[in-house]
Amino acid sequence: MQIVDSLIDPILNPTLIIGEFEWREPITTLTDSLTGFVCIFAFIIFSKYKGKKSESFKYFKIFFLLFSIGMISAAWFGHGLAAYVTPRWKVIGWVINSTANLFLGLATLKEIAPLIKPYISRWIKVVFISQVSIFILFMLIPSTSFFGLAQLCSLVSLIGMMLPMHIFNFFKTKSQGSKLFIIAIGMGVLPGIIFNTQLSVNRWFNYHDISHVVMATIFFVLFLAARKFSFLKQHN
Repeated sequence: MQIVDSLIDPILNPTLIIGEFEWREPITTLTDSLTGFVCIFAFIIFSKYKGKKSESFKYFKIFFLLFSIGMISAAWFGHGLAAYVTPRWKVIGWVINSTANLFLGLATLKEIAPLIKPYISRWIKVVFISQVSIFILFMLIPSTSFFGLAQLCSLVSLIGMMLPMHIFNFFKTKSQGSKLFIIAIGMGVLPGIIFNTQLSVNRWFNYHDISHVVMATIFFVLFLAARKFSFLKQHN
């Protein structure tokens, strides 16, 4: 096995050469996959649950399944297998994750629907589906596709639409699920700070890796929130 330093940036993980296989940014690949594994865990818990379920249950379940696929795709196509695929392969993870966020938004809407008028609920649904669809369309067009679109889609979905709904739900019902969701969104600023300041321990645990571990923690909190909403025997 050979260890080859990154030619792009010395703070990036070195490449591992194992036989004929070239594994780029191995720790970053694994930490990026960690969020996917958290989502797989959540999907399994949801799949095994046999108790009474809320109307949002199926949307949360689909969200965790899609996000697990999206994050693991992003980890390997964006990092681990970068020697074998073109940057366009990253779009797979971006599109799947954006679609997953759509289902998270629909789950949120199901929770607040009893508190608002039906026509408002329908309007929010149309706006939400439209904005995600537009972002995905631009991601799929090579001339307009870049990672910032995926980030902006998440920001609009989570902070622009879902966060206000959960704040509204919390003040109306004191929902513990919405409380956890708000905490998770609040924690969401941490990966951005880590990434922008390039806070790193060393090249084997750099700012990419630290932000990925924080992201995995955030998604575990989202799982706890979704369980509060979906498993009615725990609902409060």
